Amino acid sequence: MEVGEYYEIAKESTSQAILGAVQDTKETVQNFHAGGVPPANMKAISAKVGDGKLKITFTEPDDTVIDGQLICTVKGCMVRIKAGSYPVDEKDGELVVDNTEPGKYSSNGIEINGLVNDTTYYLAFFPYSDQGLYNYNQANRLEATPKAYILYGYKINKNDSNPATRITYTEMAVGMTPAAMDFASGKFNYGSWAGAWFIEGNKPYMVKNDGTVDYELDANDYTKKKDGTASDVANSSYGGNAMASFPLMWFKRWEDSQYEYCNICNIQLDETYTAYAHTRQDGSIMDVKYLAMFEGSYISSKMRSLSGQAPGVSQTAATEISYATANGARWYTQSFSEWAMVGDLLRLISRNDNAQVAFGYGRGGANAAMNTGSLVAKGQFFGYSEAQSTVNAVKVFHIENFWGNVWNRIAGLMNLSGKIYTKEVPPYNTTGSGYTNTGLTPAGTNGGYINLTKMLAAGRVGYTASGSATTYAADGFWFNNSQSNYALVGGGWGFAAGCGASCLSLGDAASNAYTSFGACLSCEQPAA
Repeated sequence: MEVGEYYEIAKESTSQAILGAVQDTKETVQNFHAGGVPPANMKAISAKVGDGKLKITFTEPDDTVIDGQLICTVKGCMVRIKAGSYPVDEKDGELVVDNTEPGKYSSNGIEINGLVNDTTYYLAFFPYSDQGLYNYNQANRLEATPKAYILYGYKINKNDSNPATRITYTEMAVGMTPAAMDFASGKFNYGSWAGAWFIEGNKPYMVKNDGTVDYELDANDYTKKKDGTASDVANSSYGGNAMASFPLMWFKRWEDSQYEYCNICNIQLDETYTAYAHTRQDGSIMDVKYLAMFEGSYISSKMRSLSGQAPGVSQTAATEISYATANGARWYTQSFSEWAMVGDLLRLISRNDNAQVAFGYGRGGANAAMNTGSLVAKGQFFGYSEAQSTVNAVKVFHIENFWGNVWNRIAGLMNLSGKIYTKEVPPYNTTGSGYTNTGLTPAGTNGGYINLTKMLAAGRVGYTASGSATTYAADGFWFNNSQSNYALVGGGWGFAAGCGASCLSLGDAASNAYTSFGACLSCEQPAA
């Protein structure tokens, strides 16, 4: 029998299983002629990278049956690994496992240890029959590169309404002590998080209009440079802005019927991890993103992030964007992806879904906005409890008034006639063109408290307000499903417990301009 004859037999049988296994070689033909065929291709193969290791899962093919006749019985699968190139057969490379219990490694997988980080390893899966015939199809291959990494995670129990208990640590966060403001002493307690890369990499800088760092500020007194000399943090003539740095981080967000999940890693573990907050319009990834340390103030039709200024208000979203981009090509108003990034970090380090309880109440009990810079000498995190003050600012990650005082209008999140739309990366617009319909409809009581949230791949978003100030996400939610709305976050000076890291309004058009509506700057790192 020649190869062409065998191909016609396989073709006539319409068996894709055989077609997947058969190779155009005389050896395969001879094996078939001798009384058997190799198994079909593997059902599934995957590899998860680790620090000096890989974890693989795989599922063998089913037995091959054609026209009711058993043609091939699968006995097992041999997995081989090699650096430099793929193993070509069941004798090439190093043996990982010779599994004769099909399905054994479909879920739990098997670890391969002792590998060298940053070296690409090639794996080949060779399913074989009870007649000793192997499938050598190249479809049964994958490559993976072990890497040293740090992976923190948390999950939120949807059925637990207590903000203080509904979050559980996962991955490398298990066993860590949460961070929180010690209101009695007036000091921030970092718990186990002081050395986390996103804490250490979060620094206060003066960033020039071209997006480059001019100098680092004293982390405990922004009026000074790190070297102790006077800074430009309040200098309106300075050609730049006070910005907080956020090092590159990769997020994986998903949910099931009981939990919302969020993993945060210092590398891209696999293709399911994204860095939307650090992604440029051309798809390239930044090593760092800069977010405003202060609410945007308006000086000569330009949005600024400086101390000692009145927050800019009463402008439309289009004007806010115009004022932001007046700083230069790398500047814009903040986005949903950036807001979601900070929110996830706050939930991670505090293990609490009520940011006001963990970090500080913020200015939610006042009747007007306060000027920027009241916390310039208060470090990376600072806040007051509700009992201490409802009119003072709060600061997280060197960002003053991340909630409270003035609403922050953000790009990338809209409510278009009753459906929530998102856009993960630039370019943005105020119409929703090019945005993705999440399928979520805002519901509950307009102005009520969030009880239902969705862990989208782009970020967590509240969509139903049937909770309270002390349950679930514990923040306010506003919506208007009869028009197009541009998102506002954080809450304003008079919104009390409704303010917070999850506080969201999807009830105002981009054209609305009020005295409590403002915006904040974002700056991209220049491409190399």
